[in-house]
Amino acid sequence: MESSEAHLDTIESQRSTVVFQDQRRQRCFPMNLIYKAAGIFSSRNSSQRGDTESVPEFLTNLRLLDLFNLPVGCIQMNPETFCGVSDGNKECVEKLRSHEMACLKSHSGDSVLHLAATWGHLDSVKSIVSECPCLILVPNSKDQLSLHVAAYAGHSAVIEALVATLTFVSAKLSEEEKEKLNLYVVKDKDGDTPLHLALKGRYMEIASSLVKANNQASFLANNEGISPLYMAIEAGDLSLVKAILKTTGDNGLESKKCSLDSKLEGRKYLAHAALKARSTDILDAILKKYPSLEDEPDEQGRTCLSFGASIGYYEGVCNLLDRSTKNVYVCDDDGSFPIHLSVEKCSREIVDVFLKRCPDSKHLLNKRGQNILHIAAKMGHHIIKNDVRKILEFGQDVDGNTPLHLATKKLCSGLITSLTSDVRILQVRNNNGLRAPDIAESEVKPNHIFQERLTLALLLSANTKQKGYEKIRSMTRPSEPLNHDKNRDYVNTLLLVAALVATQ
Repeated sequence: MESSEAHLDTIESQRSTVVFQDQRRQRCFPMNLIYKAAGIFSSRNSSQRGDTESVPEFLTNLRLLDLFNLPVGCIQMNPETFCGVSDGNKECVEKLRSHEMACLKSHSGDSVLHLAATWGHLDSVKSIVSECPCLILVPNSKDQLSLHVAAYAGHSAVIEALVATLTFVSAKLSEEEKEKLNLYVVKDKDGDTPLHLALKGRYMEIASSLVKANNQASFLANNEGISPLYMAIEAGDLSLVKAILKTTGDNGLESKKCSLDSKLEGRKYLAHAALKARSTDILDAILKKYPSLEDEPDEQGRTCLSFGASIGYYEGVCNLLDRSTKNVYVCDDDGSFPIHLSVEKCSREIVDVFLKRCPDSKHLLNKRGQNILHIAAKMGHHIIKNDVRKILEFGQDVDGNTPLHLATKKLCSGLITSLTSDVRILQVRNNNGLRAPDIAESEVKPNHIFQERLTLALLLSANTKQKGYEKIRSMTRPSEPLNHDKNRDYVNTLLLVAALVATQ
């Protein structure tokens, strides 16, 4: 392998032959603004360094004008330099000079600063920034700056050094210039800012540092429509969420809502995300800042309360009910109310708290005309208490089905037993003229002797309690020969049916 001295001798010959076209276009960062800013600094005292006592040592020799001395054309990095910088070889970095250092690129378009930042070589990063600060503005072929790659790799010390550099530079800029040269909001090809990448890797310390340095990227959506604020909520990081939400100048609830809408891109269902993360602390922080989010529906028309019920999050539902019960009576796009969704989720605790806080919610009907007992029967959930069941069991949906009809279709034997305590229900017919026993008969198949016949047996047992009951002859329908492995099930079923009939 050639020495570092030898490959440096070849740089001049490479300069005229290897140019990366992607880098010439500078797609990631608005270079016209950089050149404009460069003009601003050239008209000022470009050697001004400010209070050097408060500046990190590696920045004491940095001249602002050097920051905008961008390379023209690129030189392909040879293997020795690539390996040396990637390995954190200090001698290799020291032997590179500013002009050559700025032009060198790997096959993937990485500069020497990208490589040092990717592998977390802090000393190399400081040395490169000190010698060639313009590289912090230069993207690679993925449109990523060194700030992106360091955040993606999770190197907090490197991020700290790069943030210190940007802070040093920003201190010399006007507010307008800071906005134009804000590297924290630069997006790569996937639309990710450095903050997105830190959160994707769950590097929360780095994310906090980036938010502290500049909060604007927190509200920007990537190509998937996800903002860092949404990601922080999903991650359940309360301190980070509070740091992002900490803004000034909001006066009144309406202005707060407008402020959020004007800043936040992508998914705006922040309270829903807090419920999904199962964090009432984050939910409190969000709704304290933006109360109107409690009532905003998601893409399925679900309010926060409906969403909390749909995922079975008891603490979240109670939190929202403590704020207001109005959304108990707001349905989603499918016509389901929060209490219906809690029944579908088989969340007995949530169903009970709805009935306790809003007893009349038991009468709410979905688009199918079904109450909570219908839904429990349809789902095969035996979670509705007897006092409520007795009130709802004769209700018929748009098809004329009672909860018993639906429980029979579901072959829910446990629920059938409770639903037939009042035998009059057995005579109710649906729109097709079918009673629950009729449905059970139609469900009995030759090769199914357990669940189907058990259902019919339970209905037969209830039917015999009536005066003048109609006999059901389907129990005697012969079944096809069974596999010998299933004989035990067959015998057990016959014993159960015999016991039921014998008790009449």
